[in-house]
Amino acid sequence: MADETLYIGVDLGTFRSVMVSSDGHDEKVLTVIGTPKDQIAKNFLKRDVLFGEEALKNRLALNLFRPLEHGVIKDTAEDKKFIAHFITNIIGLADPEDYDRVVAVIGAPAEASHVDKTAIFDAAAGSVNACMIISEPFAVAYALDKIEHTLVIDIGAGTTDLCRVYGTVPSPIDQMHVNFAGDFIDAQLISEIQKKYAGAQITKDMARRWKEEYSFVGSATGDPIIVDFSIEGKAMSLDITDCVSAACEKIVDPIVASVKELIAGSNPEYHDAFRRNMILAGGGSGIQGLGEMIEERLSDLGDVEVLTVEDPLELGAMGGLRLAMEVPEDMWKNLTLATM
Repeated sequence: MADETLYIGVDLGTFRSVMVSSDGHDEKVLTVIGTPKDQIAKNFLKRDVLFGEEALKNRLALNLFRPLEHGVIKDTAEDKKFIAHFITNIIGLADPEDYDRVVAVIGAPAEASHVDKTAIFDAAAGSVNACMIISEPFAVAYALDKIEHTLVIDIGAGTTDLCRVYGTVPSPIDQMHVNFAGDFIDAQLISEIQKKYAGAQITKDMARRWKEEYSFVGSATGDPIIVDFSIEGKAMSLDITDCVSAACEKIVDPIVASVKELIAGSNPEYHDAFRRNMILAGGGSGIQGLGEMIEERLSDLGDVEVLTVEDPLELGAMGGLRLAMEVPEDMWKNLTLATM
């Protein structure tokens, strides 16, 4: 479209990434890349690289790779190539070729290193005219218009990112992450079930699906969670209610400890503001009862309020899009440097 600019917001998640654009594109893609295992697979698939759900569907014929599995990009040529493939693909879903100018704001994990940001910049360079990289928790706060003394807890798949926000782009000392997040819960759920039912045969994908459908902390209030799986090859339908709650609750104490550290390390005049203005976001925010449990375990700090967001999957990308459209590009260089 002549003389028009396309604005894009991207949330690079460890499990799922989201892209939204100013012309209405809204795409969710699993952050997974697959390459054929051999020439036969390559001939069968007729492609060198597959992404997202399509990669998972054909995973037996592919080498699967999650470029942000632990919230960081490894500093190798192969890893940088994979993230470049993924970013090019997700930006391409917005049809950037229809516009004269394309600008993007990309949300990355809170403690992404300089290496990570450089790799992301390099990957986006072939698809956009200008790019800014911000931390995902800041993008969430910006989308909600809550950037005045806010503490964001963003629970993803590989990491839980925490960030103090106070009216400007946060510095590295305002951010931290812990590896207690969705992937950790999946592994703990498998362990809990296998302790309860010897010989239980469960994959990570099975555990993830059960977590996404049934996760909760605290006392069970609904029907028992009955799922199907095999024990030494025999089909079974068994109760995993206590296993789900036990697995989910194991992320709470590390998150609480990190929140306390960030509050204690902030300007004492604003401790009360941070305590009363916490945001629980990311896919893990959907765990039933989690916000209330975090409030309870932080109660020794004083009055604490945790807001659980309503649309955790979209917020990071929406914050990026809003920044792309509202912040003049002549400010981007300084903003970008501030996040490195």
